[in-house]
Amino acid sequence: MTPAEAAAALFNTMPQPLSPVQLEEYGIAASESNALQIAREIVSLNLYWILAAVDAHIPIRYRAAIRDSLFESIRTQWWEAGRLGAGTWDDYLEELDERQAEYGRLVDQEGLSHMAVCAEVASLIEDRGSVPSEDRQKLLVLLVDYAPAAEYARLLESVW
Repeated sequence: MTPAEAAAALFNTMPQPLSPVQLEEYGIAASESNALQIAREIVSLNLYWILAAVDAHIPIRYRAAIRDSLFESIRTQWWEAGRLGAGTWDDYLEELDERQAEYGRLVDQEGLSHMAVCAEVASLIEDRGSVPSEDRQKLLVLLVDYAPAAEYARLLESVW
């Protein structure tokens, strides 16, 4: 498999950005702008797990090509279509770097599990006012469903 094929497989495994209707399926009522913010955070969380899987399973010389191709797919298919909120792509990449560093710290230094990282993301989303505090548990279930960390490692093990 080429790096471009690996990136395409990862992109196709990622859950699509959520809509307000999909959030309602989890019992979460959200405006369009809040749904976009939630979708953005879920994509960022998925990218953390994907890049961790790439680092664990892919030789170093191919990692940048996979990352670049994956990010290009996200930019052209989701960002430019307005499915991940406001701002510029460059602003999002800076935000993503901050998220990656924080999630890495939680996992590597504090030893938090996938579920605990999802709880941290749920807190972030709640703190931003995207969901009311009474929907936090519903959001946590959604995050676990929409950030399938183990799937990315299995995918890379099977195709690389």
